[in-house]
Amino acid sequence: MVLILILVTIAAFLLIELAIHLRREKARERAGETAPALLPVALPEFRMPGGLFYHNGHTWAHLTPAGEAQIGIDDFAQGIIGRIDRIELPRPGAVLRQGEKAFTVVQGNKKIDFVSPLDGIVSSVNDDVNADTRMLKKDPYRSSWLLAAMPSNISQNLKKLRIAGDAAAWLEKELMVFLEFITLHRATPQEVGVTMQDGGHVIEGVMEKIDGELLQLLVRKFFR
Repeated sequence: MVLILILVTIAAFLLIELAIHLRREKARERAGETAPALLPVALPEFRMPGGLFYHNGHTWAHLTPAGEAQIGIDDFAQGIIGRIDRIELPRPGAVLRQGEKAFTVVQGNKKIDFVSPLDGIVSSVNDDVNADTRMLKKDPYRSSWLLAAMPSNISQNLKKLRIAGDAAAWLEKELMVFLEFITLHRATPQEVGVTMQDGGHVIEGVMEKIDGELLQLLVRKFFR
């Protein structure tokens, strides 16, 4: 049901956007201008399991029966990033602060910092994911947790996290904001690296195709 609502919302947004684009294209034709090629947008089917607490920076926390919190990145994040070469994880004993840097995803010479969804002390890290980062593509949740921590301020931290319907509504809004972000940069497709003729997907692996100021802008907007 959550997936259907997300797809319907995105489809409605794209129809509105298409109508706006067609009007602009006609205006350009009347002015004798050439309209830039639209970047194709692939409707994403992001997974969002219940029972997890989601942070605005696209990290999640799963509270285990043992009292630990497993932490990882969500499907939205891994989808946008695309290829992941390695992950720089903190050492056991490191102190985590909600909303502050917890680990770094590395793609070539690009580094993307992710924030911790809660306060705590790192108890262990999942070396299996670093040994095979493709695990994140198969399922960024559950078995693909990146680190575990003993929470130190869980009651206060949970107030700033999202779960269930609240998380689903937030992701719908986040997807629309992302599509708006991509639309704003459609006038310079060379920055994103795909065109209509390429048949590329804008959402999947978009960070593999951008760099510099545009990459930093995207990171600040979605992963803080």
